[in-house]
Amino acid sequence: MYLKALDIYGFKSFADKISLEFNSGITGVVGPNGSGKSNVADAVRWVLGEQSAKALRGSKMEDIIFAGTEHRKPLGFAEVSLTIDNSDGTLPVSFCEVTVARRVFRSGESEYYINKTPCRLKDIHELFMDTGIGKEGYSIIGQGRVDDILSSKSDNRRQIFEEASGIMKYKVRKLESEKKLELTKQNLVRIDDIINELEAQIEPLKHQAGVARKYMELREGLKELEVSVYVENISSLKEKIREYDQQYLSLKQSIDKESLRMEEIIRSNGQKTQLLKLLEERLEASRKEFYSLETHLERCESQIKLNEEKMDSLEGNVSRLDSEMLETNHKLRRLTEEEDDRNNKLVCLNTEYGDYSDKLSAHELRLKEIIDTQSKSERHIEALKASVMDKLDVLSDKKMQINNLNLHIEGIRKRQVSLENEIFGLSLEEDRDKAKKQELEHNIKKASDAIEHSNEKLDGLLRERGELDSSLSEQRKRESAFKSEMQLKASRYKMLQDMEKGLEGYNRSVKEILHACGRLPEFGKGIHGALAQLITVDLRYETAVEMSLGGALQNIVTSTEEEAKRAIEFLKRDRLGRASFLPISSVKGRRFDSGIINEISKMEGFCGVASELISYDPIYEGIILNLLGRVVVAENLESGIKIARKFAYSFRIVTLEGDILNSGGSMSGGSMDKRGTGILSRSREISELKETVISLQKKLREAEKNIGEITGMLEEVSAEISLEQKEVREKELLKIRDESHLAQVVQSISRLRAKAEMLTEEKLQDKRQEEAAVIELSKYERELCDIENVIEETKKAIESHQEKHKEERYACDHLSAEITELKVSISSVKQSIQGTKEAIERIAHEKELTLKSIDKRIEEKTKNLKEICSLKEQNEGLRRQRKGSEEARTGKTLEMDRIIEEKKVVEEELHDIVSSITEINKNTALLQEEYNRIDIKKARAEADMEAIQNRMWDEYEITYTNAAELRRDIGSIKEAQKKIGEYKSGIKELGHVNVAAIDEYVKTKERYEFMSGQKKDMVMAAEKLQRIIYEMTSIMKKQFTEQFKLINDNFNIVFGELFEGGRAELIITDRENILESGIEIQAQPPGKRLQNMMLLSGGERAFTAIALLFAILRLRPAPFCILDEIEAALDDANVFRFAEYIKKYSQNTQFIMVTHRKGTMEAADTLYGVTMQEHGISKMVSLKMGDKAS
Repeated sequence: MYLKALDIYGFKSFADKISLEFNSGITGVVGPNGSGKSNVADAVRWVLGEQSAKALRGSKMEDIIFAGTEHRKPLGFAEVSLTIDNSDGTLPVSFCEVTVARRVFRSGESEYYINKTPCRLKDIHELFMDTGIGKEGYSIIGQGRVDDILSSKSDNRRQIFEEASGIMKYKVRKLESEKKLELTKQNLVRIDDIINELEAQIEPLKHQAGVARKYMELREGLKELEVSVYVENISSLKEKIREYDQQYLSLKQSIDKESLRMEEIIRSNGQKTQLLKLLEERLEASRKEFYSLETHLERCESQIKLNEEKMDSLEGNVSRLDSEMLETNHKLRRLTEEEDDRNNKLVCLNTEYGDYSDKLSAHELRLKEIIDTQSKSERHIEALKASVMDKLDVLSDKKMQINNLNLHIEGIRKRQVSLENEIFGLSLEEDRDKAKKQELEHNIKKASDAIEHSNEKLDGLLRERGELDSSLSEQRKRESAFKSEMQLKASRYKMLQDMEKGLEGYNRSVKEILHACGRLPEFGKGIHGALAQLITVDLRYETAVEMSLGGALQNIVTSTEEEAKRAIEFLKRDRLGRASFLPISSVKGRRFDSGIINEISKMEGFCGVASELISYDPIYEGIILNLLGRVVVAENLESGIKIARKFAYSFRIVTLEGDILNSGGSMSGGSMDKRGTGILSRSREISELKETVISLQKKLREAEKNIGEITGMLEEVSAEISLEQKEVREKELLKIRDESHLAQVVQSISRLRAKAEMLTEEKLQDKRQEEAAVIELSKYERELCDIENVIEETKKAIESHQEKHKEERYACDHLSAEITELKVSISSVKQSIQGTKEAIERIAHEKELTLKSIDKRIEEKTKNLKEICSLKEQNEGLRRQRKGSEEARTGKTLEMDRIIEEKKVVEEELHDIVSSITEINKNTALLQEEYNRIDIKKARAEADMEAIQNRMWDEYEITYTNAAELRRDIGSIKEAQKKIGEYKSGIKELGHVNVAAIDEYVKTKERYEFMSGQKKDMVMAAEKLQRIIYEMTSIMKKQFTEQFKLINDNFNIVFGELFEGGRAELIITDRENILESGIEIQAQPPGKRLQNMMLLSGGERAFTAIALLFAILRLRPAPFCILDEIEAALDDANVFRFAEYIKKYSQNTQFIMVTHRKGTMEAADTLYGVTMQEHGISKMVSLKMGDKAS
């Protein structure tokens, strides 16, 4: 895999579209400062997903779009596309070539593409994950990335090691799993709250469902009895309807008789009318035939005249065709004679062409023989010339060797003088170094004492900082505890607000009405809300009031019965279920007598009357008294039983724990889960939580203030420590520098002594070399004389062969001229032959056209003669038709007169029939009047019956057919009505009944079981996510440890190669937490001790960082690597060393280097130059290094 191309448009200074094509090896991007060359690296970083405008050297993402110049308008968007060759299948896609593109608009919208298909930024990250390519990888290294490695914060270096060790994909998946785990925990908290809410609803609903079932039993008995009464009434009405039907039948028979008589007359009338219509149709048909015959006679006369005119025209055409055929025959004879002449000429030309061709073949054969002889001669001459050149080369080499030997001898003699001077100089330099050594040893001892004093002061400051750290940690723990508690309370507060807003806990019908009131203000007029929303209860009495009201808490309070009726119609229309309503205008309550209340209040355990223990608007007093005005709240069940017994169970009592003693003696009670939040207590809890959150926010601000103060003190101490550490480092640096200078001086003294010995040895070797060079010089001079004699003889032989070659060349030129003349003659004859053939073809074609013309005229003449005969026959037929039509016209006139007489007779008969119809209509009207009176009586009976059926449907939603099946023997209607009254009294005693509680109880229970199952699933999912996170962490630790060791080994090797000695290592600062630990870099350049990289010089630090990058590439070679001026801090010697190392790695990795250093440029295979010919606009110029060399 390698980077194939980069296309940029509108990105930073690239106003015009540019395309850069890359090959394997090294590509350099060069240019002066400010030309925009680093924008190329920024473009690659951006298209790979960089989201930080600061990392792209801007303040906001809009800054990367070309902003315009004095002469160019700003662009609306920027686009960069990166094309990668994936023929080796490195990327996990099936394409051999992958193009990644990114586009950003000034509006802030971004688009990402893979092979022109829109995608997400996440898809691009996953595509390049663990390849070393990406905004966080090590394939794009700029000064900023080198600064991260050089940063004093070792945490900044982690990302490059994580990418190199291949754990980024595991890290991303781990983070995703942690987010899912946090979301699952939040959902568990919400589900717990919902389960608690449902648990609080189940018990009251269970009690209400029991009351509702008893109500349904009474209601069913009432229904059966009332339906039986309705059926009896309907049966009586049906009997009356049968009597009306008999009278109706008698009248209908009389009406039917008159109707039959009317039908006979009407039938006769229809027959006569049909006959009259038939006569009129016959008369009309006869008239049409008469007019048709008239038209036909006229058409025959016209056609006869037209045919005679056509015959005259056709006879003229026949005469013209005879004349034209005579002329065409003359032309055909002339063309035949011309064709014969052309054929004779063609035979003569073919004979002439054969003679010329034979002569040309003979000349060409002779020319080939001469050219072959000439080629042999030329090759022999060239061989002789090559021999001379070889000898001249040898001669030149010998002369150069003689010259070099003379220079070498002279150089040896000069060098001997120089060596004597240099040995004397080394002796003086050694004396100076010994004096400098004593001075440095004194400085080092003095620096060591100063460092020891500074370290003692530093230890005291560090202890003080440790105490402040402990205090800060304690304050942060308090802050964290407050934050945690506040988040928990705020979460609960938001959940309760959402439940209140969503009317959680209310029946569906109640929710729909309240939501409709919010959506439709007109609909909500007169609807005050659910009862639970209109009252406020202290925490002490919440359970008692909630159990006492039960389902009534969800009753909807309205101003009048009209609003209640409107809401019920809304529920019916949309089939939204049932609800109960409490109209203020109609619902009235009553209180206890003052005497009874005085007695009750004196009893132990009495808390008060329920209606007096709640807060509400006075307008709802009637409703509250109706529901709670005669309900007593007792301290506990024992107190409640005592009160109930004393007053003979004449009113309802509810305890603070929710136990109920009903009037009549029945009791309800049992355990209740207090974890839930009911719809009554929800508003109170929301208010309390709001106050709690405000209190916690205040405490949190106090903790944050303390943290700020301690942090300020800590910063002051840290600044003092930093200052002291800086002084220590400066002193250490001075000491290290002096130690380094001392080592250099000692090394210099040793080097000077060794060099003096070496120079003495060189002086002896130079003397021996001088003697050997003099002997070799005399040998080369003898060989030079022999070579010059051989060259002279060879030149004479060349002149002889060149003279002979000149004669052969003249003969060849003469023969070539004759061949050219023959070719011209042959070409002329060929053109004549071709012209003659074309003329013969033209004549043949013209003869063919002439023959066709004759055939066509013969055919046309025959056709005209046939048409003349046809027209004559047609005229004879038309004359016969004319005669027949005249005879038929006379017959039709007689027939029309006869039909008119018959029509007059039928019209008189129809007049008599109309008189009879008038008489029958009068009799029928009298019978119909009596029939209508019976029909009205029947309709009244049916209306009464329908009213009973409608009442049955409105009350019980049952039809008469189904009601007849429920009918039972009821005796007299009076007894039945009495029994119905007893049923209604029993229902009334039950008070308010929530019939929907049965379904609500089932649904709430089902929802509770469903939510419990969901909670179990979420707990299992959370455990599974925790296992995945643990497994990911284990894999990451193992892989990071293994790869980090290999990177460390490579770092040591590469460091030694780049620095030509020394060693380096990477150190994990926290072995216990290897995945979060910082990474320290220690380096020991040649001649120095092992120390932290921060203590090295600027150039050494930069070179160390580069060594680390090469160490990573050695372990995990990236397909391509973009280096943006990372060698800027190096001197020239190290730049050349860096360039050589780049060449070494370019076999496995493609390098694109943004640079302005000469040594780096020389290493490149291809150079792209970035210029700014127009201010503010970058242009690209490419240059192959092979082209440059040539």
